[in-house]
Amino acid sequence: MAKKRNRVPVMPIILLFLLVSGSLVIGFNIGGMRDVILAYIGKGTARDTSGVDSDQIPDETDREFIKAEKTKLAALRTDLENYRTQLQDRENELQEKDAALLDREREVQKLDEKLSSRFDDLIELTKIYERMDGEEAAAILSQIEDTHQVILIIKNLKKEKSAEILGLMEPKKAADILGAMYE
Repeated sequence: MAKKRNRVPVMPIILLFLLVSGSLVIGFNIGGMRDVILAYIGKGTARDTSGVDSDQIPDETDREFIKAEKTKLAALRTDLENYRTQLQDRENELQEKDAALLDREREVQKLDEKLSSRFDDLIELTKIYERMDGEEAAAILSQIEDTHQVILIIKNLKKEKSAEILGLMEPKKAADILGAMYE
């Protein structure tokens, strides 16, 4: 007698396996398949009566997000304007300081020219007193009332000539000059 084999139907098992695995793939969104399938199925069916895709209509969350972003943008714009104003104020301040600095530089340059001229005159005057006889130089310097000018001349003379002239001057005048020189 021939034994009858119980054959398990393979085809329904394969179909069941594919159905379960497909459900798992879609359910757990493995490999992004659910998104792909939903995008494919939803394509063309999710139309509004106005002719606009439902994906294009922002929901309330999107509206709030857009509103918040607009608020942030307005705040950033205000900050930018404030920074621009501050920058302009500082630029104006720098321009004013630059102009004041240029004025001071011109003043310093004029004073330098004036001082240079006076120094040259002092050197010339010192040379004249160097060539003079000590008694004559002492007599002339004694007549000058500006003690500061006499001190400048004596300081620029050679030490021997300065000593000679001070020795020949009236003692009170020489003492006043020496006292003023080393104050």
